[in-house]
Amino acid sequence: MYKVLIVDDERPVRTAIRLAGEWEQLAVSEIAEAPEARTGLELLKEWKPDIVLVDIKMPVMDGMEMLRRASAEHPEAKYIIISGFDEFEYARQALHYKVLDYLLKPVDRAELNRSLRQAIRQLDEERQQRETEQRQCMMNNLSLPLFKEKLLTMIIEGDSVHPPIIEDYKRLTSMTKQGVLYGCAIVQLLNLNSVCAAKFKGDSFSCYFAVTNMIDECCAPWSQGFSFRSYKSDHEIIVVLEIGAHSEPKAFSAAQITEVIASLQNLFGFTSIAGVGSFSPSFEQLSSSYSEAHAIKSSINILKNGNRVFTEIQTGRRAGMPSILNKKELLIRAFESGNIEFTRGIVAGYFEHIKQSGYFSMDDARKAAVEFTFLIEDIAIQLGVAEDLQGKQISFGTAQSYSSFEEFSDFVFRVISHVFDRIQAGLKGSETFNIIRIKNYIDDNFFTDIHLTMFSEQYFLSKEYLSRLFKERFGFGIYEYVLKVRMDKAKEMLDDPAIQIQQISSKVGFNDNAYFSKAFKKYSGLSPSEYRNRMMQSKKSM
Repeated sequence: MYKVLIVDDERPVRTAIRLAGEWEQLAVSEIAEAPEARTGLELLKEWKPDIVLVDIKMPVMDGMEMLRRASAEHPEAKYIIISGFDEFEYARQALHYKVLDYLLKPVDRAELNRSLRQAIRQLDEERQQRETEQRQCMMNNLSLPLFKEKLLTMIIEGDSVHPPIIEDYKRLTSMTKQGVLYGCAIVQLLNLNSVCAAKFKGDSFSCYFAVTNMIDECCAPWSQGFSFRSYKSDHEIIVVLEIGAHSEPKAFSAAQITEVIASLQNLFGFTSIAGVGSFSPSFEQLSSSYSEAHAIKSSINILKNGNRVFTEIQTGRRAGMPSILNKKELLIRAFESGNIEFTRGIVAGYFEHIKQSGYFSMDDARKAAVEFTFLIEDIAIQLGVAEDLQGKQISFGTAQSYSSFEEFSDFVFRVISHVFDRIQAGLKGSETFNIIRIKNYIDDNFFTDIHLTMFSEQYFLSKEYLSRLFKERFGFGIYEYVLKVRMDKAKEMLDDPAIQIQQISSKVGFNDNAYFSKAFKKYSGLSPSEYRNRMMQSKKSM
């Protein structure tokens, strides 16, 4: 829809134009009038009309002066002159200001609508062109990063890439400078899950997007780098670095990456570590740099807390490293004894042997966690607590990386406590689980903070299984149902004009009134106030 402004000091002329225009057919939704040029300029600035009809002869400021100012400040509008004088000089000046047409008074109805149609046609074409350019720009902004990510992933994984594709990439990214060194760094986000849940409401895509954008911004002053999520290893960000010639590129980049890690901590709360690979003047050698960075990161000794960025592979004594698998029979007896301290003491002894070795890498911790998980699942089978009531195998889970030995030991102790509690509770076959319990709980406690974890921990069922079971029974996911109940309750309260919207927000479990309004509009298509007004109007009409 378009807006039209009529600027003429003669009211009859303005009225005649209003009556003559085929506004509905021209998709003109609003028409405004100005009795002189200054008011017309003010309306142009504030109201931003699409088409302006301007009289040439007006007091104080004539139409040509207005056109001069208007065309400079608002070139996007279409201007049509209305004049009682058929003079060449006016027409010549009008061309200078890119006026669309020159109509003589009295304005002919057919000529007026012809000019308006021409203006509308040009506006439509320009609008379509802008939309096309915006879409193309958006596609470029989306496709180039995806192209870079795909190509760089292929290169660092050692896949064969056709040389012309690499040349195209270099041209697209302006990678044509001389004396440039290329290398890889790997940033590991050790507490990604907790930060993602707290800061990004569990949206991993938004989380990774924010992290990679921030890393790129931090690297921009010293490197034409590009960071992206590793799809090979969870919680990893690969940073491809492009720096100028430097005598010690690894040390220089490590110092800069240290600042990046500090920024990730300060802004988002991420605990991170990084490994930096070697640099080479050959872009195609990124695979070697990535492999080195990965080996460096995996070798970090988590028994020592110090640096967060590493440039060399760490080594230590692995001979005689104990295996938790050797503790299987002892752990079974400990679980059966019902003595949690005895059980924890066995694991504590295993930890003490590791500490005495003086070296336990992140890779060692990952492998040990996998071993321990397999062991505890095997023990759970023997002790009859490995399946839920529906016969589904329970997974005790395993973290992918640990920033310290304390985090690794905490993981092991959590699993030990979980199995011990299950045995003591005698859950196997002792209580029939009914999914209706969860629905009833939500119905009665929708205004509280409800998380899927609270149900999975209460019933010792996986979150995935609970979600599927609930959706199969009620047709909604658990979180979807929580939202539905809250919104339905909100609608009921909105029917009562005595209850303030802010009170309703609080009563249905929203601490933030603005977030409630946004959620309600997304759910119902109307803001809370719009919904209330519609309900009140509906009642009045009954």
